[in-house]
Amino acid sequence: MDLDALNAAFALPDVLRFVEGRGGLTLIEIDNGLARASLTTHGAQVLSYRPAGARDDLLFVSERAYFAPDREIKGGVPICWPWFGRDPAEPERIIHGFARLRDWSVLACETRPDGATWVRFGLADEAETHALWPHYFNLWVEVTVGATLSVSLTTRNAGDEPFAITQGLHAYFNIGDPARVRVLGLDGCRYLDKAADAPPDAVGVQSGSLGFEAEVNRIYESVPPSLMIEDEALQRRIRIDSRHSRTAVVWNPWIAGSRSMPDLDDEDYRRFVCVETVNAASEVIRVAPQQEVRIGAEYRLESL
Repeated sequence: MDLDALNAAFALPDVLRFVEGRGGLTLIEIDNGLARASLTTHGAQVLSYRPAGARDDLLFVSERAYFAPDREIKGGVPICWPWFGRDPAEPERIIHGFARLRDWSVLACETRPDGATWVRFGLADEAETHALWPHYFNLWVEVTVGATLSVSLTTRNAGDEPFAITQGLHAYFNIGDPARVRVLGLDGCRYLDKAADAPPDAVGVQSGSLGFEAEVNRIYESVPPSLMIEDEALQRRIRIDSRHSRTAVVWNPWIAGSRSMPDLDDEDYRRFVCVETVNAASEVIRVAPQQEVRIGAEYRLESL
């Protein structure tokens, strides 16, 4: 659907509209009094969210991010599906799956009784996805923009054979200074260390809060449903309440990592941390024919 058709079908007067964004991608702009947000149909991805009264955006998007139909957007909340990280069956395939590279359909836009705005996206299998992953599926991403930001991903196995997935909400959070950021709630959790300088199959156990003084790339297991990012520089906390997830990834590429990625500025490691709600590593989700499974997270800003 073109912009005129999308606005005719789904726009909410004075609240939600469809506009053309960078690279010709379709953006959904929301301003409902509770918050302002920007979403894109490319990957069903949230790009920005700022609740009323907040000085800074919750999310980070790199100024060097690619905005193109065949590229992932570095920032916001990308959808990783049907595998998270490298596909263990075929490691040469694109990292984090193909869902974040597809153009999703807009299925519904509504104003909820509390004034929040709800958007539902859909994606189904087709010939191009069968060439990458030979299964039948329906996916739905639901985003609620209000006093908090909520994102959920539902998978339905539309075929006659079971399949297995790993998946995640790869959230990039805007920060003021990594040296003054701590992640709370992981104390005692075992983690797999995937940092570039870590030995193969390195594991550890988190002691206390997690800070950032070098590259961090860890998959935490058996995590509690609520985690917190404490950011002294921006004088705020970000609360992450996850659903249907027992693993979490924490990532900051640090200096060498930022310099090695063309869609990151050399200094971007100072501007974000990822705390990701995932089903990954040993948390493989098996989906029976006609079964639905879901993963989700709610993000809330609080003042220090």
